[in-house]
Parts: sequence; structure tokens; C-alpha cells
Amino acid sequence: MKHVHIVLPLASLLLWLASAAQAQGLGVASIGATGGLHIPSAYVLGTGEMAASLGSEQDPKLGTFSRRRNYTLGFGLGSGVELFGRLAEYTTTFPAAPGLPNAHGVRDLSANVKWQLPTEGLGLPLPRLAVGLTDVQGGASFFRSAYAVASDDWGPLRWSLGYAHSKARGQARVLDGLFGGAEMRLWDTRATALLETDGTRRHAGLRYYSEPLPWLGDAQLIGSVQRSFGATSTLGRPADANSFNLTLVLPLETDDATRDRRALAAAKAQAALPPLAPVAGAVAAAPLTDPLPALQASLRSAGLDRVRVGTLGDNLVVEYENHRYLQNEVDALGVVLGLAAEQAPSGVHRVHAITLKAGQVVFETSVNLAAFRIYLREGDAAAVQASMGFGRLPGYESESVQWLQAKASSTTRVRVAFSPLLNHATATEFGLFDYSLAVQARTSANLWRGGVLYADLVQRVANSDNMEPGRIYAGSRHRNGLQTLALQQSFWLGERVFASVGAGRYQHDRIGAEGEAIFFVPGRDDTAHLRASVNRRTADAALHTTLPRTVDAVSALYRWRLSSTTWAEGGVHRYTDGSSGPSLGFTRWFGDVALQLYARRGGSNTFVGLELSLPIAPRQGMGAAPVQFTGSPRFAPGIRTLMTSDRNSGNFVKPDAVRPVDLAYEPEVEMLNSGRVTPDYMRSQLPRLRESFYLHALPLMP
Repeated sequence: MKHVHIVLPLASLLLWLASAAQAQGLGVASIGATGGLHIPSAYVLGTGEMAASLGSEQDPKLGTFSRRRNYTLGFGLGSGVELFGRLAEYTTTFPAAPGLPNAHGVRDLSANVKWQLPTEGLGLPLPRLAVGLTDVQGGASFFRSAYAVASDDWGPLRWSLGYAHSKARGQARVLDGLFGGAEMRLWDTRATALLETDGTRRHAGLRYYSEPLPWLGDAQLIGSVQRSFGATSTLGRPADANSFNLTLVLPLETDDATRDRRALAAAKAQAALPPLAPVAGAVAAAPLTDPLPALQASLRSAGLDRVRVGTLGDNLVVEYENHRYLQNEVDALGVVLGLAAEQAPSGVHRVHAITLKAGQVVFETSVNLAAFRIYLREGDAAAVQASMGFGRLPGYESESVQWLQAKASSTTRVRVAFSPLLNHATATEFGLFDYSLAVQARTSANLWRGGVLYADLVQRVANSDNMEPGRIYAGSRHRNGLQTLALQQSFWLGERVFASVGAGRYQHDRIGAEGEAIFFVPGRDDTAHLRASVNRRTADAALHTTLPRTVDAVSALYRWRLSSTTWAEGGVHRYTDGSSGPSLGFTRWFGDVALQLYARRGGSNTFVGLELSLPIAPRQGMGAAPVQFTGSPRFAPGIRTLMTSDRNSGNFVKPDAVRPVDLAYEPEVEMLNSGRVTPDYMRSQLPRLRESFYLHALPLMP
């Protein structure tokens, strides 16, 4: 019996440890990295996760200030790499004359990177290991440190132990020497208790992890409160303080399993698809009436434009133009392929979808009809992936297709797209964030095949005081009125070169031309890009500026597609300020959000920056109509900083320096699904094709 008294408590303890060991998420430390209250751990953000934090922790050796804030933004890039940007503001304000600094203290913009070593494949019982850098580069190095750390979980306990070497200036040390900490889950709650040391101070606190929030894109909120112990000021006086940290962790992309669940949920809410014929791979019998009129009506009901359906031998051909599903052309393609496969006439073996923009063919996709119908019902993608085809359908250009109607007509006459415009200066001695925010309304009309006339109207919404006329950043204040009025023509030069050129009025007071040519490399998914613009200020405008009257810029880039979601770019430029130099870039896509890191050199200036590109449009917007209102498929806010050197000792704000060609009309965005038109990418999006059919097309089935 005594063994029973020992075994039962031990079994209960093990069961509690197993239940408590369930992952709750990852917190973000105040330094700008996943970890504890202040120290980093060896864990990293998952691929496609974004973490945004606001906190108030500060090293007292930096001084005593009335305002203490840490703003961090991090991304999980995959392969064990996370990247964080940190904006620290420790200031005390005072009255000042307009246009002069009104605070003293620290405003610092820095970057942190961490790499989790790939130890899991070694087959050894090792903890997770990571190395990292804080405050990688900048004009002032308040938080610079290099570290190595190990972390692991044991039941409800998560621990970290590491060593760091600080290179920060002054007495403040973000991480220096041996550091470590523990986080203990509190019973069956989602709260934890934390104890740690960063090598100079000790910290204790509580943290709470929320459940994933479906109404916020399955984001998770994480809140922490803490107190430091053993902290001293520069004079050696006690300086312990309370602080908080609030984090939002948001997955930027939807995984395939979630898309499958959405498709099944939508299928249950609608009438079930008709069963397939008993013979494996065969197509269900077609109705006695001609199904093409019903198919064309369904596609128009889906909000697509320039819809035309026809047959060519045993191929069903569908032409369409999409301006409703602006986040990703894959959503429209899922609607088209799904409706076509389900409503195809008897005898059809393959469905060809011809995607148009401004009446111009931009890409073509085809699938085996039987394989796609099976995929819609059962979700097995292997047969569809093997059957997918890309490229020209023989006989299509010769108009040998038996179309239901001779010519596709456009329902939409005028399209109005709204998008925000943002100019800003961040973490300067004049302010934490100075900005000018405006709304751009682009009104466009298709004139002929590939021809678009468009006008951009700008209305300023708000701006900070430092961007008022006569203030320090007045040159970055948005101007109201007609920004662009231009005619754009897009066309193919053969099968591998897509070109788009425009001419008209740009940047309010410039007359000029711009364009881009994109070369699709044979045998690869790589592309080469040539962009150019030349414009001349009008005589009246030239009298009121010291900038050159004629401004031209040229960029030549090569894009290596490392995968369907990862690009690397190298290029050479003549920038708009007249300087010349090279550039390097790295782009990682997470669903419809793209994160780009870049470095550009022009003359003696080198800038590094980050750009976050995201759609400002609902997944399903307004359908085709005489006047169609839409959002923008891409909004790309970014931040950049000047690298310091012997010739540039200060991190000065130079808003017009080292700027590459800035096209008013971006052909990749407007015509080519933001560059995501390669066969490899389309094959990877099959779960999204299926999900889109069930969400947007199944209710339209007759």
C-alpha cells in the first residue's frame, strides 16, 4: 500500500506537469526580442508572426525622465530568424519656440536580430540555443550587445540562461555578463510568474497570455507587469521602478489547415456539391440545356468583369478581369476555376482561365477538370498540382474559340481606388513621430486594350505641428489637389517581356514620362526589371525651388526567387537626387503581407530600411459596376535610417536623398498580382483556390 501512496501523488504531479507544459505563446522582452521581462530567450517568433509591443521599462543609468516608452515591432522570418525594430523614448519635455526641440533625453531607433540554431535535427536532448545582437547599427549606440542564450521547458517551468557582452556607450548596459531567468505557469491559468537577472539588475513580474482572438485574426494579447531590484542611478542611488509591457502577436498568413476548415464550414452552410459520377475520374453528366449561359451569369454575379466563355475542342475557356478580389488574384482564380469546373459542358476535359487587366492578357492557368472537381470535394491536391498548366493555349490567339458571345464587354466604366499616403520622420530631436497623412483617390478608365487614363487626387487629412508651413519638416507635408494625370499603356513584347509606359503630369507640377519593362528569365522564375522616369518642373514651379528643374532616375534590378515566397534583389540605380550606386534587398511574403529589408548606397550616403507592404482592401470588395469603388491592393509604409560613417558622423534626416525610381503607376501591382504570377507560386496556393471557391462562388451555383 505504501507504493500506492507514493505512485498516486507522483502520477498526479506528472499529469499536472503535462497539462501545464502546453504552450501558451511567447512574450516580448523590453529590449525588443522574444523572452522574459527584460532578457531574451532562445525561442523565436514563428514564421509569419508579427509582434508589436508598448512598454515603460528603462535602465536608470540613462537618466531620470518624465516619459519612458519602448515601442517594438518584430517579425518571424522563418529558418529560426526573428527581426525586431525598437524605438526608445526616454525624455522630459520643456517649453520651446516653434520649430525647436522641446525635449531632452534619448530617442533612439535600433534593430535587433536573433537566430535560433537548428539543433533539433541533431537527435540530441539539447535545449534550444540562439545567438543575437541588439542595436545592430545607428548613429547612437545606447543598447548595443551581443549574446548567446539557451532555453528549455520542463513542465510548467520555462528557463533561460545566457551570456552577453555590451558595447553600449556610457554606464547603461542592456545585457552584460551572465544573465538568466525562469517563468513558471501558475496552475491551470494562463498567467505566469517571472524572476530574472540581466547581468546588472534583477526583475520580478507577472505575465498573462490571452486565448487567440478570432475577431482579431487569431491574434494574442500578452500583458506583463514588473519591478526591478538592485537598480542604481548614475550617482549610485537606488532606482528601482515599476513598469509594464503590452504585446500583440498576430499571424500574418493563414495556414493550409485553417483554409481547409473554412472551406468545410462554408460547404456545410451551403447546398452540397453534386456527387461525382461512379467511374473514378469521370465528370458528372451535364444538364440537357447548354450550361455556358448559366456559367457566364454565375461569373458575372461573382463581380468579375469582361467575362467571356467558350470552348476550343475539349477545352473550356474563360476570360475574365478581376478588380473585386484585390488582396490576391488567386481568390478570383479560385472562383473562376471552381465555377467553370462545376458548370462545364459534357465532353470538356480541361479548363483554361485567361486573366485580363485593362483588357490585356496577363497570365493563363489551366487544370484538368476531373482532377479539380475531385479536389474541391476531397481536398487531395496532388493530382491537381500535377495537372496544372501555365502559358498560351494553342488556337486561343487565332480566335478559333467558339465563344458564347463574340466580344467581351466591360461593365465598369470608371474605377475609384482609395489609398492612404504617409510621410513621416521618426525618433528625431524634434519629435518622436512627425507625420503628414493624406488620402489619395485614383480615378481610372480603360480606353482600349492595355490603355488606362488615370488621375490621382490628394486630400490631406492631418499632420503634426512640425510639418506645418515654416516648420522643420514642412517640405514633407502632403499637398492637396491633382497629383497625377497620365495615360498608361501596357503590352507584351513577345512572350517574355511585359512593358508599361506612361506620360502626363506627375507630382503636382511636373510633366514627364515613366515606365517599366519586366523580363521573365527562361527556365527560371527569376525576373529582371528596368525602371525609368524623367520629368521636368513647370516654369512657375521651378521658380520656387532650389531643386533641379529636370529630374530623371533609372533602376536596373535582378530578382532571384529563392522560393515562391522569398525574393532577393540586386540592382544599380541613378537616384532622383542625382547620385548613383548599388542596392541589395530581401523580400519575404507572409500570405498577402510582404516584408522587405534593403540597403541602398548613393554617393557617400548609405541607407538601410524596412518596408511593410499590405493590402488596403477587403478580401471581397465591390463587384463590377458602372462606377466601382475599391481599396488599394498595396500600401507600403516603411522606415529607413542613414548609416553612420567617417563622412556621415550624424544620423541626419535626408528625405530626398538616395530615392530610387518612384513610379506613379506600378505595373507589377496593377497588372501582375504584385509579382506573384509564377507557376511555383500558383501551385502553392491550391488550398486558397479551394477556400475561395467555397467562400465566394458556391452560393452562386444554380
